[in-house]
Amino acid sequence: MGFPGTLPVFNRTALDYAIKVALALGCKVQEYTKFDRKNYFYPDLPKAYQISQYDLPLSLDGFLNIDTGENIKRIGITRVHMEEDAGKLIHEDEVSLVDYNRTGIPLLEIVS
Repeated sequence: MGFPGTLPVFNRTALDYAIKVALALGCKVQEYTKFDRKNYFYPDLPKAYQISQYDLPLSLDGFLNIDTGENIKRIGITRVHMEEDAGKLIHEDEVSLVDYNRTGIPLLEIVS
């Protein structure tokens, strides 16, 4: 949640899983990748930034084949990258609630 003095800690297991997903999708895993701070203000992002691999993602240019029953449809994968999960907004009748339980947890984003 961005408490003063806290630093991000790299999660090696998340990287291992991300590489496996990228390879399963036929992506080219990059030799060099980096994380950036994606700055924006939204109630579910208490630090006002999200750590993400926007500029140099983990992998690029893959695909997923889907059997539709009649033929095979190929879905292009632009990139697979890691970032940290933001909170979750829950909108009810007259109030909005914020759930920070997953904030900061590694997640894998697949962009098609």
